[in-house]
Amino acid sequence: MDEDLMGRLIRFADLTAWPAFAAFGVQEESIDRLLATTAGLDTSAVAGVRAGLAGRVRAAARALRNEPPVADGLHRMALRPGERIVVVGDSLSADRLSWARLFAELVPMVEPEASVEVLALSGRTSSEALALGPVLVSRVPTRVLVMLGTNDIRREGATTGIRMVSISETARNLRALRLLLETESGARVRFVVPPPVDPGRVAATRELTGEWWDPADVPGLVATVREVDPDAVDLSRMPIRPDFWEDDGLHPSPIGQVAILRAVLARI
Repeated sequence: MDEDLMGRLIRFADLTAWPAFAAFGVQEESIDRLLATTAGLDTSAVAGVRAGLAGRVRAAARALRNEPPVADGLHRMALRPGERIVVVGDSLSADRLSWARLFAELVPMVEPEASVEVLALSGRTSSEALALGPVLVSRVPTRVLVMLGTNDIRREGATTGIRMVSISETARNLRALRLLLETESGARVRFVVPPPVDPGRVAATRELTGEWWDPADVPGLVATVREVDPDAVDLSRMPIRPDFWEDDGLHPSPIGQVAILRAVLARI
């Protein structure tokens, strides 16, 4: 496996938010060994790549800490000692260079006794997020940020194009997740509408992989999240630079992730 492919695998394959691992608190070192064995990699190489990505996030967070939009957003959060914030999402948040990872570094810089846990898993749908419910409640969060839906509108099969989750089921899942968290843990729940995708690039994977996104499904997803949470942070209309995405047109680049962080903190 070449270094670029290994880097991408480790960057997006964070398994700590898999329900069974999250429930039992499986540590990253154990996951590194599992990932290395499964992919035929050296365990120390996997740990080294992960440490390198974490170092990039720490450096980026330090550089952003005093930037007015970021500092102002963190100030408006009025963080208190003992705050426990959980981010629930898919690969857009699980990415080891994501907005959520940056957020997790920044919060303790403002309030040392506050924490952020990123419980995001690549490919996760809103239906699968409900399976994480008991784990989320066990964390006793004070706030939860939920960015889901991109994989709900994912389509499988170049010909069939079967949608992963129907629009009505997405609405039901998000409402159920909110009810569960607010009732069982007393957390304040805020939804985040996922950022846009590059229509041309996400459609191009239809014939290549059989997994694709239809841009026509996006407006319905946006409307559904906003209906469930009228105060949702809506990233669907955020200004997009050409370098916002990785080559797949779906995952934000490190530049795009910083833009998402700024947008979330401006509206949170």
